[in-house]
Amino acid sequence: MARAYGSNATLLLKRETAYGVQPSGNFTKMPFNSSSLGSEQGLIEDAVLGYGRDPLQPLRDVINNEGDIAVPVDPRYLGFWLTGLLGDPTSGDVAASGYIDFSDQPTANDTITINGTIFTFVAAAPAGDEILIGGTVIQTVDNAVTQLNASTDGNVTVATYSRPTGTQRLLITHDTAGSGGNAFTLAENASVATLSDATLEGGGTEHEFISGKDTLPSYSAEIGMSKVPAYFMHTGIVINSLALDFQRSGAAAATINAIAQAENRFIATQGGTPQSLTFSRISQFQGSIKSDGVNIGNLTSGSVSYSNNMEKIETIRDDGLIDGADPTIASLTGTIEVRFADTTLVDKASSGTPVDLEFSYTLAPGLILTLQAHEVYLPKPKLSVDGPGGVQASFDFQGAFNETMGRMLTVKLLNDLDGSQYL
Repeated sequence: MARAYGSNATLLLKRETAYGVQPSGNFTKMPFNSSSLGSEQGLIEDAVLGYGRDPLQPLRDVINNEGDIAVPVDPRYLGFWLTGLLGDPTSGDVAASGYIDFSDQPTANDTITINGTIFTFVAAAPAGDEILIGGTVIQTVDNAVTQLNASTDGNVTVATYSRPTGTQRLLITHDTAGSGGNAFTLAENASVATLSDATLEGGGTEHEFISGKDTLPSYSAEIGMSKVPAYFMHTGIVINSLALDFQRSGAAAATINAIAQAENRFIATQGGTPQSLTFSRISQFQGSIKSDGVNIGNLTSGSVSYSNNMEKIETIRDDGLIDGADPTIASLTGTIEVRFADTTLVDKASSGTPVDLEFSYTLAPGLILTLQAHEVYLPKPKLSVDGPGGVQASFDFQGAFNETMGRMLTVKLLNDLDGSQYL
């Protein structure tokens, strides 16, 4: 007798063209860690009297079909769930970029290496691949900008160089949008120079999702148990929420809360010939949480959750199903846990000053997930000393609409897909 095991389970997903109508054609095979999505129909105790002490048969109640799906954080597959959560993305190629920051003046014979070509700082009379040290750091960076933009070296001319106003940063932007610029290398032999990374990054196709859309797509998903066989097709799935936990170690995962309309069981798969994408796992150590563009210091853990706060349309029907689920006021919540080392966040919490928070995972220069919460409010935390160990501060934040950005949340997913897969 065959038995069902999670190791043999499959999850297939496809977008619906009409709510609750199972789409035809080939579904996409989705990686997942666990799923509690399923329909249940409770029983109502019969209240009729007059037939003795033993009760009559119970009545069947309405059908509820919802649950959580835990999925690995993957820079390609996650786009399907983000589309369900936030609506269709805007997709387009973006150029790779990087920078070299100078904390002080370089000294003579210090070098920077731009895509394999070495440039040397000199005190006077620069020639060839040499950069004149100016009277200030800013003048030196400006001299580097001029020299690099004037270079005829083929390794160097594929990018554009600039210094953002008010900074001591040499900004490098690849001239060709796409993932090719991620191979452009950077190096330095100067203690005063700090690289963004060993290569430019961020080149590829960027899919931008924004919060607050009124219309969200629905999906059909099949959870298959091939050994039985039993294939449960859930139709009319809408994504209620997505939550991420940031920790020091472990595998990065997202928890999807889904609400479905109906469930039907088949003895064979209804997903056609499932399509697959390249699957890439992300580890927790590849994540970061920033405020005002700077990594939050002494961070021990964090979490972020976006919810559509779906309201089920529970009309009277003879099949016991819901009519749908509509998004209401969205919410963005989470927690930041830090070792108490300074009062920066406490001061902002006490004054009610909003901050921006950026949650990101970077698998490679061209595979990046970024959640940007544009206006976040922190509660004043209670600091307690629980023994000789370190003192922790916990901030349970709430997001809000930002007037300048015109939304509460922006999610950017950088990968090598053109975006049609999500539409």
